[in-house]
Parts: sequence; C-alpha cells; structure tokens
Amino acid sequence: MKKLFLPILILIVVGGVVFFVRYTHSEKNVEEVTIDQDIKGIKEEKKYNIANHIVEEDDTFATIMEEFGIDYSEMLAVLDAASTTYDMTRIRVGQPIRLAKDERGKDVYLEYETGKEYYVHIDFLDDYKFNVEKREIKYTTEIVKQSANINSSMYLDGLDANIPEGVIVDFANIFAWTIDFSVQVQKDDSFEILYEKRSREGQEVNYGRVLAGKFVNSGKVYTAYLFEDEEGKAAYYSAEGENLQKQFLKAPLEFKRITSGFTYARFDPINYTKQKHLAIDYAAPIGTPVLAVGDGVVDFAGWSSIGFGNFVSIHHNDTYTTQYAHMSAFGPGIKKGVPVVQGQVIGYVGSTGHSTGPHLHYQIKENGALVNPLNLELPAGDPVPEDKLEEFKKVVDEYDGLMN
Repeated sequence: MKKLFLPILILIVVGGVVFFVRYTHSEKNVEEVTIDQDIKGIKEEKKYNIANHIVEEDDTFATIMEEFGIDYSEMLAVLDAASTTYDMTRIRVGQPIRLAKDERGKDVYLEYETGKEYYVHIDFLDDYKFNVEKREIKYTTEIVKQSANINSSMYLDGLDANIPEGVIVDFANIFAWTIDFSVQVQKDDSFEILYEKRSREGQEVNYGRVLAGKFVNSGKVYTAYLFEDEEGKAAYYSAEGENLQKQFLKAPLEFKRITSGFTYARFDPINYTKQKHLAIDYAAPIGTPVLAVGDGVVDFAGWSSIGFGNFVSIHHNDTYTTQYAHMSAFGPGIKKGVPVVQGQVIGYVGSTGHSTGPHLHYQIKENGALVNPLNLELPAGDPVPEDKLEEFKKVVDEYDGLMN
C-alpha cells in the first residue's frame, strides 16, 4: 500500500520565538516537528520526528516500544527508570503515547498521558540513563453553565440538553448523600450545573471540575459549592456551609431504578399476599455493583435462611446496621469480620433466594428496628470552618452570579 503524505506548514509567532511546525500524516502517524528559536541571540534549531500511538486492547508497553524501534533491553531500562514515578506496564486503552526522535534517529523523549490531568515525560540521556517527570497537562479552561428540566430522568434529560455524560454523573455523585435520584426525582424538577470545559490547542477535549450546582426537587432547592482550603483539600458544601458528605450514601447503587418503595403493605408476587416491606427494592441488571453506604464491619456474609439469598449485613455503629439481599455474588474479600468503607463494592445484583427477578433488596435497622431508608436523616461531615466562612460566602456569591 502506498503511503499518503499530507504536509502542512504552520507558522506561529509567540513572544518573539518563531515555531515552524510541519505535520506529516502517514500510516505510522508520524509528525515531523521543526522548532526554530532565537534565544539571547543564539539561533538554535531542533527538529523532532514524533511517533504517536493510541493504546489499543491488545497492546503492551513492550509491543509499543518495539513498534517505536526501541530494543528490549532499553525498554526494560525505561520501565525501571520510570517505576518510581509511574508503572508503565499499566498503560490503559485509549490513552496516547508518543516518542520523539531527532534528525539522526536518536530517541529524545517519551510521553504517556496517564489520564486527563497528568502525563509522564521521559528524557533519553546517554548510557541507558533517563530523566523522568510527572507533568501536568496544560488546558485552556472556560467556565460553562448548563441547565435542564426533567421530563423522564436527570440522566436522559441532561444528555438531551447536551450536558456531557461525565458531568451529569459527577453532579449526581455530589448529591449522592442527599438525593436518591431514582425515586425522589419528579417530572418538572430542574437542575443547573457550573463546570469547567477544557481545551487543548484550540480543540475541546474534556471537562474539569463541577464548581457548583442547584437541583430543584418538588420546589425544594438543593445547592452545592466546591470550596478548597489553604491546604488544597476540597469538598462540596450547601449555601449555608454544611458539608454534603454524610454518614451514609442515599442509595447503594450508582445506576438504578426502584421497583418497590417503602411501605407497610406490599404485594408479594410469590406468595400473593399483602405483607410489610420495610425496605427499598432497586431493579438493576445482574452483576451491577452493590456499594456499602457507609463505613462499618461485615457482621454477616453468606446464604440467608429466610429467603434473602446471598446476603450481607454491615454493622456501622451502636445505632445503625444496613443489609443487602438477593445478590448474585459477594465483593472481593467480603466475609464476616471484614471492615468496609463507604462506596466499597460488597456484592453484585442478582436474583437469589425468594426473588422473582434481578434486584437489590436494601434495608436499614436503627436500634434493631427497620426504618425507611429514604426518610432517614444522618449527620453530615465537618462544615466550613468558622474562620473561612467569609471566604466561602465570596465563592458562593461568585458562582451564583455565574449561574444567574
């Protein structure tokens, strides 16, 4: 097959430095980059050929290095040099990796983007020596406000309003301790999100942090504002400075819908009788991860003798115990006596025991008695410190101004 070369010459002038960049696209996705710099009267020209690669399903670091023309022994040396900064054997599908060579074909540097925020930069020195750095990806950031009214679900209506999927998920996670979006959301509710849109080299590439948001649920307004202290610790707070993170998540599944709400009279499709159902049933596909709603210790993990199938019970403190039933399997390492943390996977949705279809049966005991999970009010985390309230209020006013 003949290679197709499309040379494009771009002239960029920045701060008195002239950059000549020629992109040559071929089957090997190689760019030839020429940089002509005049620094302190000394003219220096550097020309690099950049080989680009997007990690694919069957790729390994070794196979990519072989494609780049790096021999096995040098590849091992790169792995060893980078190991204290990043394990290059853990490259992920979809992430870019590139190698720069000079005009003589000598390796100059290797770069791998570990995610949206950072990349590993490896300079090739002499005698299999390397300089390895973790660098921050530079973006141009724009603050964007988007909103939507709810007709079917926050997720679908958000997508219809062209809100990025990841932003919708992040927004829902911010309120994960406050709102159960599967049961509390009503038609004609609405929400607003203020977030960072990021671009590189003029192209929109992803989104950054959610800075603030409002959710109007049956006329009640819930707010969230990102606030970072002097040590760089960030959290979301209400407009009054209350921490949104609480002792328990509002629901034990990230993506779910409810089939049976809390009621004292529930029709049992197996026994055809009315009976108490002091719990919430979440319908979800088999294998959906089930999350511990709070920190605690597993006090039971096994087969239930009363129809709950695969069943986990977590003791959180002297007051609260949460229980999860009908699961297809248990999470890694889940057994009696094991401590768990909030958000940890403790099992997977199934239909074991006394069940007519895939769902999670979730219930909470308060002082030994079953209570309605949706009505339970639990203490929140630490509020904004009193000596930071004035600074926090300025942030709230700034974000409110941008949303309004």
